[in-house]
Amino acid sequence: MAQATKQSHLPDDPIKWVSDLEAIWKAHDGVRAAEGYTDDAVLHWSGNQSQTGAALRERPAKWFAFATDLQIDKTYIAHTDNCIVTTWDSNYTDPGKGTRVFERGIEYFYFRDGEVYEQHAWQSSWTEGESAGTAYFSTD
Repeated sequence: MAQATKQSHLPDDPIKWVSDLEAIWKAHDGVRAAEGYTDDAVLHWSGNQSQTGAALRERPAKWFAFATDLQIDKTYIAHTDNCIVTTWDSNYTDPGKGTRVFERGIEYFYFRDGEVYEQHAWQSSWTEGESAGTAYFSTD
């Protein structure tokens, strides 16, 4: 019986892809952060929100303009034949409030022929000084 071979839609080196993505975000490079998406790509996040097209591609530059002192670290977690999973830890100063905001998140990038066609992102955000010990989920 012939064995089926899976076709990989990922970039050649998924771990390097995440490292390169991290460098782009650390550099606040909105142009490069907007590259690598298919024409029909969609980003899903939070409470059933999504973006496609120009809004999706403009999002990184708008984020960098808002969070001008953004510091971010992205970490490779895993991949399959068409998906790369990363996490991130970031912080920035909210320009409207002047408070330091911390975020931790996870994102899934689904690929078709080497380009992202779907991205899902989930995050948790908190302001400096908030006690994480009192803001947890418990079944007690």
